[in-house]
Amino acid sequence: MDTLLPFFLSALTPVALTAGYVALRAWLPGRDNGRYHLAILFGAAMWLTLVSSVRPGDGTLVDMRGTILTLAVLFGGWLPAAVALAVGVAARLWMGGATALIGVAVMVSTYLGVYAIVRLLPGLFPAGRPASFGALALAGAWTALNQFLALWSAGLQAHLLLTMPASQFCVTLIAGGLLIVIEQRTNLGQKLGEQQDLMRTMLIRDSATGLLNRTGFWLELGAALRALPGETTHQLAILTISLRRMRRVRAALGPSDTDALLLDAARRLNQSLGVASLARLDDITFCLYTPVEHLHETSGLAETIFQAFRKPFTLHGGEVHLGLNIGVSAAPADGDSVEALIAHSNQALARSVALGENKMQVYSHDIAVPAIRQFKLEVGLARALETGAELWLAYQPKVCLQTGRLHSVEALCRWSSPDLGNIGPDEFIAAAESSDLIIPLGLWVLEETCRQLAGWKAQGLHVPAVAVNLSSKQLLDPDFPDKARLCAARHGLPTSLLEFELTETAIMSNPDSALAMLHGIKQAGFKLALDDFGTGYSNIRYLKNLPVDYLKIDKTFIEGLGRDSDSADLCRAIFLLGNALDLDMLVEGVETEAQRVELCRMGFRLGQGYLFSHPVSAAQFAQRWLGEDAPMPLERQTAPLTPEPTPRS
Repeated sequence: MDTLLPFFLSALTPVALTAGYVALRAWLPGRDNGRYHLAILFGAAMWLTLVSSVRPGDGTLVDMRGTILTLAVLFGGWLPAAVALAVGVAARLWMGGATALIGVAVMVSTYLGVYAIVRLLPGLFPAGRPASFGALALAGAWTALNQFLALWSAGLQAHLLLTMPASQFCVTLIAGGLLIVIEQRTNLGQKLGEQQDLMRTMLIRDSATGLLNRTGFWLELGAALRALPGETTHQLAILTISLRRMRRVRAALGPSDTDALLLDAARRLNQSLGVASLARLDDITFCLYTPVEHLHETSGLAETIFQAFRKPFTLHGGEVHLGLNIGVSAAPADGDSVEALIAHSNQALARSVALGENKMQVYSHDIAVPAIRQFKLEVGLARALETGAELWLAYQPKVCLQTGRLHSVEALCRWSSPDLGNIGPDEFIAAAESSDLIIPLGLWVLEETCRQLAGWKAQGLHVPAVAVNLSSKQLLDPDFPDKARLCAARHGLPTSLLEFELTETAIMSNPDSALAMLHGIKQAGFKLALDDFGTGYSNIRYLKNLPVDYLKIDKTFIEGLGRDSDSADLCRAIFLLGNALDLDMLVEGVETEAQRVELCRMGFRLGQGYLFSHPVSAAQFAQRWLGEDAPMPLERQTAPLTPEPTPRS
């Protein structure tokens, strides 16, 4: 009975070591100095197991030193194992006795053997776990074998040769097994935590740049707004930054090089600003917030950004220049919600883009009004296209300048909104262009024009050729010629009754694809006119290759006609150019009789303008221009004017 308490104490020391190990790892997760704490723990356990060993005379009945060493090597690492070995050796020599050297030799042999298992059998140590049960059993067997040899060399009784190694082997398996199970559960918890951290990172971080993404920025900005004191002179400035020319770079270089350039741009932004709130909202837009005492401080911040981007980027040995635009809003002056502040910052950004490259714009109410108006126009126009009830076509005749008789007609879209009133075409066409509603709007105009022509035809009226306007975005639709041809066929109309007018700007925005599209339209049987001639930037050589039937001379050229000689000289030069290109010409904006007379004398044949008629409804146009008894709008009986002789080139 005198040995019972030391027996249990020595046997339970490895189990107590297990509990201490688990507590220490939980207290020091991932700390570099954790191995020093473990070294102290294993050293103390080695001392405790030595002083609690049961020793009748010179023999030892219960000794768990091998278990402590095994656990130290397998779970603690080299430093705790070395400390445990050093404590064990020193304590055993200090305790003395006839078997002291045998005990030291057993500990050294155990340490070396278990360490050899770790080094020579790496397959027993799966990734993510310190040891497997196979490694633990093999190390426990080696420990038991060492104790058996020590007992045999010490000449102890035969029954102790089996019971003591067996007890040490069992305790090693129990304590080590507990550690393995606990380690597995701990590793599983860590992996789950890492997965949660990864998922959170994926939710709030941009994968390409590592910056905050839109979701992360909204969360961070929301927290910053909540932390903003209610009564304070400080403000929170929100800067939205847009990169220029990135879409052209992507088209030229491809996605891989563009992503590399974008990463370099994000890195340069981050280095120049040094703020943790920098976020990437989309392909070309970044955003950040920063506390400021006065809003004018953002000018210095913007200048820092502009300065950083004045240096070109290097890509494949070449240089790429990227411009910027910056829009600024501030809390609480421009709003107290994330949605409002970002919307206002975007509105300021849109205004800065309109001002040109490398411009900064601070939000103001004057900026908000056009942006709101633009939004209402886009929403209302989309609704109008869906219902078809608010849009209608007006028709303006194109006439013979000498006789005033109808030659053809232009269909012009009009919009009467119940909410916004009558919207001018310049305004809603611009809104349609910017929002991509121009494609369905153009198709609606074409469909309505064909429907009206079919209606006039069914009434037995003379059906003139009708021109509709074609946008630059419609020129990018490779299926447009087929769509137009099918629309005409659906209403029983020949394609020769339809003309398409397009501007120089629309063609030159993408000249190669536009030229191919125009040839496709001509092959389908439609006529083509170049609208607003003289206001664009096409060169004469390119113009000669366009398959257009006639030119529409912009009204700005005839505004001074009849009053100054410069306008007359300019009109004569345009007429000569049209003749040289072998193209017919129509003059827009004819408003006075003097202009008509002068244009006739120069040789112009066709005209369009308020002198003949304003754009009118289909019913008014049919009554005035399509009936057999339709009055001549000029109501003159004078003889046709003889044009001035013009030399042919």
